[in-house]
Amino acid sequence: MRVTDRIKFDAFKNNLALIKSNLDKTQNKIASGKKILVPSDDPVSSSVAVGFNAEKGLNAQYGRNIERLKTTGVFYETSINSVNNMLTRAKEIAIVQASDTVNAETRKSAGEEVKGIIERLVAIGNTKVGNHYIFGGKKSNNTPFSIDSDYNVTFNGSNEVSSIFVDKGTKEDAGISGDKVFISDTNIFNVLKNFKDALETNNKTGIRNALDGLDKSLEKTQTNLVHVGTYTARIENFIEYNESKNNNIIETLSQIMDVDVAQAVVDFNSLSNAYEAMIYTMTKIQNLSVLNYLR
Repeated sequence: MRVTDRIKFDAFKNNLALIKSNLDKTQNKIASGKKILVPSDDPVSSSVAVGFNAEKGLNAQYGRNIERLKTTGVFYETSINSVNNMLTRAKEIAIVQASDTVNAETRKSAGEEVKGIIERLVAIGNTKVGNHYIFGGKKSNNTPFSIDSDYNVTFNGSNEVSSIFVDKGTKEDAGISGDKVFISDTNIFNVLKNFKDALETNNKTGIRNALDGLDKSLEKTQTNLVHVGTYTARIENFIEYNESKNNNIIETLSQIMDVDVAQAVVDFNSLSNAYEAMIYTMTKIQNLSVLNYLR
């Protein structure tokens, strides 16, 4: 082989290898749907994509935190609605039993129903979601409320609640303390305990006084229901924002990483034609088979 032929052959061989490499890369891009297969394909874009993937992971964790708040929010709303129903029933009993026409035996029987209401409220106060008591505050691993044989109820939880991140630099309370729902301002359990005692002792004055305490308890519970409603609406806003942010991240990553399949197919066909043309040309300038030469 003459020197000039060797030079031509080597040049064609190098060009052929380059086209083959680009052809293989384009084929892999079409198969994977990604235009950046390894960081060296585009170091700058790869670095940017790493940052967005990290942000996507953080946003996913925020999303899980928000879903947790949403789940517990449903339990708070259900529980406080039940408290409202129990107090409404207690008030109905008080209105009837405050009448001068009711006797001691009837009031004693009503006292048994009030006992049941107290027990039911303690059970609500000790509601668990998973392994946590939702009204325990920061002591969510401990049973918040205990009741003795005289129906005295003690709050063993914390009046402070934990908070969790719902976005970068933004935290939200992870619940409502049982102190806020049952104890502070108006102690619902004390109101009901005094009402029960008044019924059992046929104390008409005590029964009438209980009506005032029950009204305050109901007002407090309505306030807590409004608070839960506002809390739930806020969580829904966080969900919408989190989903929107996630979609934006995915869209940005797609712009950085995803291949334009239609264009890639055009490129692949163009490279295939060029590759075939190069092989044909090489056979014209060299009697040897390209494959034999490459061996």
